[in-house]
Amino acid sequence: MFRRPQQLPWALILIVFLLCSLSVYNLEGTVGPHIKDIHWQQVKWIMIALPIMIISSCVDLHFLRRLAPIIYLAMNGLLILVLVMGKVVNGSRRWIDLGFFNFQPSEIAKIGLIISLAAWFQRYPKPTYFFSDIFVIGLMIGCPMFLVFLEPDLGHTLMLMLITLSMCMIERFDRKTVIAITTSMACLSPIIWTFVLKRYQKERILTLIDGKVDKLGAGWHSYQAEVSVGAGGVLGQGRGMSTQVAGSFLPENHTDFVFAKLAEENGLVGALLTLLLYLALLLSIIYTSSIAKNRFARHLSLGIAGLFFWHIMMNVGMVLNLLPVTGVTLPILSYGGTSLVTVFVALGLVIASHGQRQVFDR
Repeated sequence: MFRRPQQLPWALILIVFLLCSLSVYNLEGTVGPHIKDIHWQQVKWIMIALPIMIISSCVDLHFLRRLAPIIYLAMNGLLILVLVMGKVVNGSRRWIDLGFFNFQPSEIAKIGLIISLAAWFQRYPKPTYFFSDIFVIGLMIGCPMFLVFLEPDLGHTLMLMLITLSMCMIERFDRKTVIAITTSMACLSPIIWTFVLKRYQKERILTLIDGKVDKLGAGWHSYQAEVSVGAGGVLGQGRGMSTQVAGSFLPENHTDFVFAKLAEENGLVGALLTLLLYLALLLSIIYTSSIAKNRFARHLSLGIAGLFFWHIMMNVGMVLNLLPVTGVTLPILSYGGTSLVTVFVALGLVIASHGQRQVFDR
């Protein structure tokens, strides 16, 4: 069940420590309703998440692979449970109230899906995957995507799909099948726009085209974030001097738009240094995937790299008004108990993959 890592990726561990320190530093001074000493609460969650990361880093990957079907069923069970008895916040039913904190199953679902897909690729290795194989993958990701979309949570629905695509990048798929599926999805896009997307989701996409149309409505978040980033200039306004945050103009400056606060206070230099830290983290995870000795560990690390990459892309793109607002947080820097624990579980699995790379698949 457990196997001690033979070697540790010290570069990755150092980067995680720096990101945690930056998170606590940046969260101090955030303002908003019900926000008080949020940086100390983040420290508390980091202290909770660290032992969980250590435990997940010692998980035997052979055991984890065999446990994948149970993890997949449990993941979907939690997503169904949140639809039945979840807590409604801002019109979305995404959280299960456990009394001492709110638990978000869609966060855990990302790890569950990565483990499930990695186990499937390990069990069914093929030189080329055809339509029947893509159909199975579609069924595997379709169930959790559908349940998350019902919450509704478009951001995490897209995240599950993008993580899956990232894990498929190192496999060979039949070209004709891929073209046919891509063409079919393009033809279905008008139907999805008309009958599937909700009104507020359409408005967020439309304001992306012209955010000035509805600055006080659907475009408020993205407009204020864009102003915050621009106000930072090259060197920033200084710690505690950000006018957008102090004036309560920038909403969710401790979660979804934490990068906008960082950019306003620390400027282009601080924002670029933060992105370089994330780049180093991604390269460390991809390196672990490249040296893996079996397909399960390789896909597991690659899926986690995809999780980080798409979270960063979607969050920063949202802040810069290049992508629609989807409520996707910035890993480690954003405040949030469930998201932080999920990220640390994922990092623990990367450490396990790195430390067990000399253990060949049986």
